[in-house]
Amino acid sequence: IRRVVERGGVIGVVAYNRFIVPDWQPGVSPRAAASLDALANHIDHICQLAGSARHAAIGSDLDGGFGQESCPKDLDSIADLPRLGAALSARGYRDEDVALILGGNWLAFFRETLGEGS
Repeated sequence: IRRVVERGGVIGVVAYNRFIVPDWQPGVSPRAAASLDALANHIDHICQLAGSARHAAIGSDLDGGFGQESCPKDLDSIADLPRLGAALSARGYRDEDVALILGGNWLAFFRETLGEGS
């Protein structure tokens, strides 16, 4: 994480239960074993190590990489991602930082990397 931050990178946290709960097993563990709150813990960890919210983002893979049964219990579709913002706000994240995590960091990264005209 520190090396990515040093290079100005962004880390996308994936809403896949196996990445959120260490012993979670597809087809064995209950979906309810993972929550958006647990996902928010991972984002918070990145932000704490980075010293700001400028290096954390959603890297969802919610486009069919795995099924709903492998996502946190509070995430039924991509339309539920604003709930992650609410979980971060409940931890004391400012609205500006939540907006960065929910998409602004990727926009800034790609604008800088690819250039405005790309």
